[in-house]
Amino acid sequence: MFALSPPTPPSSFYSLAPHADPALVATSPTIRLGEPLSRAVDRFQEDSGLRILPVLDAEDRPVGAIYERDMRRILFNPFGHALLRNPSFGGRLDEHVRSCPVVERGTGVEALIDLFTVQGPQCEGLIAVERGRYAGLIGGALLLRLTAERDARTALARAERLERLTRESTTFRADVEALTAELVSMADMLSRLAGQAAERAADNGDYSAGMAVAASQSADNLAAVAASGRELAMLFQSMEAEVGKAGDAIRTVAEQTRLGSAQTQALSRQADGIGEVTALIDAIARATATLALNAGIEAARAGAAGQGFGVVAREVKLLAGQTRDAAADIAGRIGHIRATVGHVAQGHAHMDAAMATAERLSASVFEAVARHGAFSNAIAESVAEAGASSSQIRTSASQISENSAAAAEGTRDIRSAAVRLADEARRLDARASAFLAAIREG
Repeated sequence: MFALSPPTPPSSFYSLAPHADPALVATSPTIRLGEPLSRAVDRFQEDSGLRILPVLDAEDRPVGAIYERDMRRILFNPFGHALLRNPSFGGRLDEHVRSCPVVERGTGVEALIDLFTVQGPQCEGLIAVERGRYAGLIGGALLLRLTAERDARTALARAERLERLTRESTTFRADVEALTAELVSMADMLSRLAGQAAERAADNGDYSAGMAVAASQSADNLAAVAASGRELAMLFQSMEAEVGKAGDAIRTVAEQTRLGSAQTQALSRQADGIGEVTALIDAIARATATLALNAGIEAARAGAAGQGFGVVAREVKLLAGQTRDAAADIAGRIGHIRATVGHVAQGHAHMDAAMATAERLSASVFEAVARHGAFSNAIAESVAEAGASSSQIRTSASQISENSAAAAEGTRDIRSAAVRLADEARRLDARASAFLAAIREG
C-alpha cells in the first residue's frame, strides 16, 4: 500500500482554546490508508447523507479525506465500475485523498465558523481531533447553519446599532440646535454691547470737543486780560509823567493817588484770583489726564473691543496736556501783570514825592482813574468768563469719568458673555464627544 506523508499537513491543523459545545462533533464513518477505493464507495452508498469520509493512518491520526463529489465523478464515468474492479486502480485509495481542515475538539464556535468560511464553498466539513487522534466530524451543513445564525445575530446587532445611532443623531441634532441658538444669542448680546461702547466713545468725543472749545475760550479771555494789563501799565506811565507837572493840585492828586493805590491793590487781588483760577484749571487738567490714563488702561484690558475708546482716551490726555500748557502760559502772564502792578505802585510812590506839581494835571488824573476803573471791570468780566469756562471743563471731565465707568461695566459684561460662550462651546464639544463615543461603542 502507498502511504501519505506527512499524515497531517501543518497548514490544515488548528489548535484553538476549547469553548465549543462537544455535541457539535458527530461520529462519522472513517477509512484507513491501504484499504481499497471500493470500500470508500461502499461507505458513501451506505450513508446517502455522507459528504466527507475521513482517512486515518494506523495510529488513528487523520491524513485527509475522501469527498463524495470525487466518488460521484468516478461512478458517473461510463467506465467507473470497471475502474473500481481494476485492481491497479481500485486499490489506489491514497491518490484520491484530499486535504481537510483539522481542529482540536472543543474549539470555540466562532473560531470554527471563521475557519470554515476561510476554506471556501468547496469545504464539506472539519475533522475534529483530540490530542492528535481522530475524535469525530463537524459537518458542513451544521457549520452552514451556525454561520447563518451568526450572520443573523450580526445583522440584528447592526440594526440595533443603526436604531441607537438614529436616536443619538436626533438627540444630538436637537442639542446642537439649542446650543446654536444660545451661541447666536451670545453673539447678539456682544454686538449690542459693542454698539453701546461705540456710542459712549462718540459721546466722549463730543465732550472732549467741548473741553477743547472751553479751553480755547479761557485762553482768549486770559489773553485779553494780559492786553488790558499792558494798556493799564502804559496808562499809569502817562499818569506818572503828568503827575510830575501837577504841583499846583497836590491835595486833589493826593486823593486821587490814594484812590489809585486802592485800585492797584484791588487789581493785585484780582490777579491773585486769576492765579487761583489758573491753578484750578491746571488741577482739572491733571485730573483729566489721570482719568484718560485710567480709561486707556481699561481700554487695553478690554482688548479689541476697547481700541476705539483707547484712541479717545489718548486724545483726551493730549487735550489735558495742552490745557496744562495753556494754564502755565496764563500763570506766566499773570506774573507779568503782577510785575506791572508793582511798577504802578512804584509810580504812585513817585507821585507822592511830586505832588507839588500835580495840580495842573488833576483833570488828567481823573480821566486816568476812570479809564483804570473801566479796565478793572473788563478784567473782572474776563475772569468771570474764565471761571465759567473752567466750570464747563469740570462738567465735561465728570461726564468723561462717568462714561469711563460705564465702558468698564460694558467690558465686564462682554467678558462675562465671552465666558458663557466658552462654556457653551465646551458643552457642544462634550456632547459631540459623547455622540462619537456612542458610535464607537455601537
